Amino acid sequence: MNTLTKFSIKKFRNVAPTTLEFRPGLNVLLGKNAAGKTTLLRLLSTAVGARSEALDEDVLDVSYRVSGGSLDFEHTIKRVRGKEPALSLDPDRPVREELTSIQQTDSFVFEKDGGVVMNAEVFPNEVLLDRAGKRSRMELRSRRAPFAALYMALVTDERDSALTQLANAAFSAQIKSAGRMDESLERFNTLLGLDVRREESSAGNRSTWNLVATPRSILKTLNSIFSKMTLEETSTTFQLEFLERAARVLGYDSANARFDVERLSPEPSRRIVRLSNLRFFFKRPGEEVSHDLLSYGQKRLLAFFAHADASEDLIIADELVNGLHHEWIRACLDEIGGRQAFLTSQNPLLLDFLRFDSVDEVRRTFILCERTSGDAGAQLVWRNPTLDEAESFFLAYQTGIQRVSDILLTNGLW
Repeated sequence: MNTLTKFSIKKFRNVAPTTLEFRPGLNVLLGKNAAGKTTLLRLLSTAVGARSEALDEDVLDVSYRVSGGSLDFEHTIKRVRGKEPALSLDPDRPVREELTSIQQTDSFVFEKDGGVVMNAEVFPNEVLLDRAGKRSRMELRSRRAPFAALYMALVTDERDSALTQLANAAFSAQIKSAGRMDESLERFNTLLGLDVRREESSAGNRSTWNLVATPRSILKTLNSIFSKMTLEETSTTFQLEFLERAARVLGYDSANARFDVERLSPEPSRRIVRLSNLRFFFKRPGEEVSHDLLSYGQKRLLAFFAHADASEDLIIADELVNGLHHEWIRACLDEIGGRQAFLTSQNPLLLDFLRFDSVDEVRRTFILCERTSGDAGAQLVWRNPTLDEAESFFLAYQTGIQRVSDILLTNGLW
């Protein structure tokens, strides 16, 4: 499984330059309000390719390292603010004004068995490759995500099977994540807004939907839904794996999902089938409950299960335990399973579920976030515990007398 092992920040807002290390399982951000925990989660999401609109206009220089897949790699992301000439509405007026825009460059170093197999640079309009001293260049006709652009550059020569294998290995090595789940119900409401359209025309069928972070259970079900749909149907009901698991945690026997079905004909040669108004129904003997009647905590749990289903490698969640019963917290951690996760919580319940086998595991698990003030103004400091702090924590943890949250408080780490 692809795992984020290291994250370095050279330049980002008022954050002090730092390098953070992580463990494969649960990683927890600790700190007071306004210490940048949510900002760090957004930055991690952005770095691994899950867009965070709040950071779209930020200048930055960060890098992260991934291991555990077919290839290990380091990805450096640099954003600078460039200048573009602004067109005047007055043809007699010279072009003097300038508009600024964010320009991003992505650099990759791919390794296998400790040796470098490829260096790559992805610019807005081209990709540069260096393999075993052999350099090549491909022009990009349209803007693509870094890994997609890299894949296209590698498979340009379809006759070279080695390049195709390298392209597949590089593409599969990337961290797959649905990004950050918010601390409230934004993710839940976004899920309900899922809009799926299948276009049928003489050129063939194609499907589009408005969410990148779509639960994998829904994606796997779409083809089956369309293939079984009759012309008379105005709604379609189906089962989802994550929904069944969430239903059992919430005390129901089963659950299903339902889309409304619309058939549109914008042109004589085109027909569009639209699925919208997603709803969830939970059942037990003598009762069927719509998601509208769920409590805040129940909606949060359902949102997390859907979010986890959409995150193949990396799960990022802000204030995970908001509104959750302690048994539901355990269910969420079980849902994470062997995947890597980055979580925040001001509630000690989450912290007390953590387990440690070594000092190094303690050091890599926690990211301490604080805000400091100096002559240059406020600065955010993000770091792992020092070796002494981790050793002190682990010694107290081994005695089994105090809870994890109490040890953190006693040692001044939370």
